[in-house]
Amino acid sequence: MVNLSSRNKRVIKKSVSYFFLVLFSAFFLFPLVVMVLRSFFTTEESIAIGAGLIPDTWNWDSYAQALDSEFLKYLGNTVIVLAANIIGQPLTAAMAAYAFTKVKFSGRKIVFTAAMCTIMLPSILTMIPVYKIFVDLGWTNSLLPITVPAFFGGGFLNIFLMMQFIRGLPKEMDEAAVIDGAKTIHLMFYITYPLIFPVIALVAIQSFFFAWNDFMGPLMYITDEDLFTLPVGIYNKFFTALTPLESMPNVQMATGVLILIPPMIVFMLFQKQLVEGVTLTGLKA
Repeated sequence: MVNLSSRNKRVIKKSVSYFFLVLFSAFFLFPLVVMVLRSFFTTEESIAIGAGLIPDTWNWDSYAQALDSEFLKYLGNTVIVLAANIIGQPLTAAMAAYAFTKVKFSGRKIVFTAAMCTIMLPSILTMIPVYKIFVDLGWTNSLLPITVPAFFGGGFLNIFLMMQFIRGLPKEMDEAAVIDGAKTIHLMFYITYPLIFPVIALVAIQSFFFAWNDFMGPLMYITDEDLFTLPVGIYNKFFTALTPLESMPNVQMATGVLILIPPMIVFMLFQKQLVEGVTLTGLKA
């Protein structure tokens, strides 16, 4: 009787847990479902007052209109920015983290303390000085302001996370490699980097999501429509329309679905590395 009662309690507990999980999942997925369904509306249906959730006829022309030459042009610019950030941020952050952790140089503590202070600065505070620097360099209205900074670590937080991970590695491996004649460059690329791959993957994935969704950077530095990335290009394309008919809400929804596909694919392919990187980094920190 006691066993039956305890089993019933477990069943009830799981049932309640699943109920709330399904409820919250439905709540958060509802806007996504609406976006997908409305992407199959015709333009007239999408601007009609009192339009339902299910389209009268499934219209695939919205996706053909969304995948026009402008979208492909913006996508090409975004791919360039993504490549720079995915390669540059993990590589240079790992190099800086290795230097702070393993290499002894004069003023290391002062530089580290000054760099740590930058984490506490809100981005809005540095926006104008950074913009002035790029204006003086003549980099505005190009992709340089949103690609070149990626090769400087992508922010000290990435460097700090990698430092915490490197500090947990056994020193005996480096000592043994040095005895065998390994130089600093060999220690960094052939011993340290393979061991900190989870956190490198974490930084790379985070860099992808940040660059893919970045709106403020391209908006600040770029005025040439041919250099727009997807977020700014789509905003310029749809949200500057004068009438609801010109804004084409159904095409907007189809564009949203298309933009959502790459991050979903990246998350599904690298979910294990993302979770592992977050878990191990948290343990090291």
